[in-house]
Amino acid sequence: MSLTDQYTDYLDAFQGTVRAQVQATLRDGDLGVLRKFGIREDSSGVWAEVIIEVRGVTKPYQRSILIIDAADHPPEDPADFAATLFSTNVVQEELEIPYLRQRWVQGE
Repeated sequence: MSLTDQYTDYLDAFQGTVRAQVQATLRDGDLGVLRKFGIREDSSGVWAEVIIEVRGVTKPYQRSILIIDAADHPPEDPADFAATLFSTNVVQEELEIPYLRQRWVQGE
């Protein structure tokens, strides 16, 4: 059985929370638009991937994170907490904080 199948409820909760939080932060801060969010599985485990079209920037913002490690599961954190960590990292920290946003735009 795949990890995606094994943790369906966890991944459903994770995805719902991430989508809601990322879209709200992007909308409230007028930062951009969520172009893609999804889950994929490979031999390392299950990954969450996000692509955001950032206002005023030509290159898309892309991030992925391993949320279920194939060698070390079940996940340590509850789905809603893990989703909040992911959302905070990809949007609030790197796109809302001016210094971090500038570093990302410049490719550092």
